[in-house]
Amino acid sequence: MRRLTLHLLFVGLVALSIPHLFAQAPDQAMHAPGGGTQTTIVNIFVPPLPSSPFTAMVSAEWRRRLEDGATVTVKNHRTIARDNSGRVFQERRFFTPDEDSRETVLQRTEIADPSSHQIYNCIPDERVCNIRDYFVPASPPPLAPAGSVDGGTRFIERLDLGRDSIEGVEAVGTRETVTINRGVIGNDRPISLVREFWYSPQLGINLIEKRDDPRDGAMSFIVSRISLGEPNASLFETPAGYRVVDLRKSRDGAAQNSNNN
Repeated sequence: MRRLTLHLLFVGLVALSIPHLFAQAPDQAMHAPGGGTQTTIVNIFVPPLPSSPFTAMVSAEWRRRLEDGATVTVKNHRTIARDNSGRVFQERRFFTPDEDSRETVLQRTEIADPSSHQIYNCIPDERVCNIRDYFVPASPPPLAPAGSVDGGTRFIERLDLGRDSIEGVEAVGTRETVTINRGVIGNDRPISLVREFWYSPQLGINLIEKRDDPRDGAMSFIVSRISLGEPNASLFETPAGYRVVDLRKSRDGAAQNSNNN
């Protein structure tokens, strides 16, 4: 009788446990896949300026301070080049943690040709180069004058930092402070963004660019290993074995595939 009682008790516990397990299982996945945020970092801009060839490396660092006081720092580096005709080559790489000494992963390479108005985006993971339309002026548009802008919602201040030589290339320094007035973007107080530029008139690019924005953190972009003169011609060739897909709008929206290179 005692054995039977223990057996019934065990069966009863199992009977209670099984529904309990089934009742708890859905709790582990009671929502649809969540969304997230995506931030695009606008790096050093390289215009298709002819007769000013060079090759260089851009090092980027992005430091963010979180609400709990923690700091997150990531970095990457990439090769950029421009030939005498104004074609622009650029690497695009993922960010990696500051403590990680491994090579940053190559996301894609870009070859922009101002004469044919096309840009090749070559993706290593897919071994494909997509062609898209490319219309970028050789010189950037003029800066907005200092003072009140955007209907009085923002105010720009500029400070001349003089001239300096960066790796033998002359650069002009400017510090720019942009104040966003209260309520413009939902902010309950004015927000000030500070940006510093060291611009090379010879190359038409910023050799140093620093941004301090309370919304996004602190970013720095530094151009180094500058080599003046015609870059290696292989940079402007699509990688061997990659499939080329034409996605230009001028093709009536249809992707045109070419032979493998």
